[in-house]
This record gives sequence, C-alpha cells and structure tokens, in this order.
Amino acid sequence: MNTLELKQKIMDMLKSVDDVVLLKQIIHLLQPDDPNEILHLNENELEMAKDHEEDTLFKNDHSEEQLEKEDSEWITEL
Repeated sequence: MNTLELKQKIMDMLKSVDDVVLLKQIIHLLQPDDPNEILHLNENELEMAKDHEEDTLFKNDHSEEQLEKEDSEWITEL
C-alpha cells in the first residue's frame, strides 16, 4: 500500500468510530497539545515503530491482512 491508500484506509476506518475518547486520543497522538511534549510509547508501539523502521530499511511490504490485524490490535489498545 502506498501513502495515499493508507491515508484513505485510515479515514474510512475513522468514519465508523463513534467513541469520543478514542477519537480524542487519536487527535492527541497526531497533534499533541504541547508540540514540545515528549511522547512515551508503550511496548507495543515501540515494537511497531522498530518494525516500521526495519521495513523501511529493508523495503519489506506487509500484506493487507497483516496491516488490518495490526490496525485492529492498535485501536483496541487505545
């Protein structure tokens, strides 16, 4: 998936979310109140960031099924 497809998929998923708390957390993640704030990632978020870095470095692509699984796991953790 390219960047545009990923953005569209995220937007499509967000359209169905009615949980105000979850939506506020997503906004905070994307745009913290304090731009100088240091975000502390949990273990799963750190692992996902490391995986992404390795994927970018080694040009690994994930299947859509794998991305959907990781998306749902990430969203349920919030």
